[in-house]
Amino acid sequence: MSEALLAQVLDRLNAMDDTLRLLVEGQERLEREQIAIRQEQEEIRKEQQEIRREQQEIRKEQQEIRKEQQEIRLEQQRLRQEQDSLRAGQKELNGIVAALLHRQDETDAKLEALAADVHHLHQEFASLKQTVDRLEQKMDSRYEQLAAQIEDIKLDLNFIAHRTVDNERIIYKLKEMLFR
Repeated sequence: MSEALLAQVLDRLNAMDDTLRLLVEGQERLEREQIAIRQEQEEIRKEQQEIRREQQEIRKEQQEIRKEQQEIRLEQQRLRQEQDSLRAGQKELNGIVAALLHRQDETDAKLEALAADVHHLHQEFASLKQTVDRLEQKMDSRYEQLAAQIEDIKLDLNFIAHRTVDNERIIYKLKEMLFR
């Protein structure tokens, strides 16, 4: 009778040992998955930083364009004042005035080209902004998924910890019963 009981206890201990081994393997697998998730989060953060850097560069370019536009406007105002004074006081300088008018036409053409470039940049900026918005939405969605997965992992780890403690108690009780 005692050999049968001892055999049952040994079978039970072997089964618990297998269960404990499976739990440890499961915990290791969960830890590897958690590391992979952290790596994905880090990649997403890097992508965000790159997008932010690109946005800053676009803002700098826009500021430079605005500055150039202001300079062109000031140049146009100066040219107009110069033209008015030349027309009023000196008719013999028509050749100079014609050259200034030609230069003003070139400036206007440059301004139109610059305005077209600004319009194009504005369209690109809007496109980039939409891309950033989509990426932020994807990031928010992934963050929520990752948070839910981490919560699930925490719950699984708590369950495993409680189950391990319970198994250890049972093993301890069985050992006490065996060695009495």
